[in-house]
Amino acid sequence: MEKYTEAYRYLDNAKEILRTKAKKDGKFYDDVKYVRMACNTAYSGLLVALNDYFTQKGIKYPRPKGKRTQSTNVDFYKKNLAKINKTKLKEFNSAYNHLHLFGGYDGDLAVVVSKTGLEFAKSIIDWIDKQMK
Repeated sequence: MEKYTEAYRYLDNAKEILRTKAKKDGKFYDDVKYVRMACNTAYSGLLVALNDYFTQKGIKYPRPKGKRTQSTNVDFYKKNLAKINKTKLKEFNSAYNHLHLFGGYDGDLAVVVSKTGLEFAKSIIDWIDKQMK
């Protein structure tokens, strides 16, 4: 299975978690645990697609000694996306903020937060999908 196909599966799983477990109530979800789970799942799917894309482009993740930190991860993606496509960099920044920070860490219950993050992640994965064909 191609990595970007796997990335779509992550997004589908995130949507399913939101739809069936987070219990939407108007403009908000009721269960922060499942919002965090869904947002982290979607963000992971985005990273799966980007990792495969960068590997195909010959861009290797620098492996620092010791524990890898999240800021190193984000800097790597931002730096390399900036070289390739500035629009996708902007989308990545928004996906990172909405999915990883607001949803995954903060557990923001606003439906619009996770929805926006999912849209940006899908846009990037769609772009990778087209680039790899």
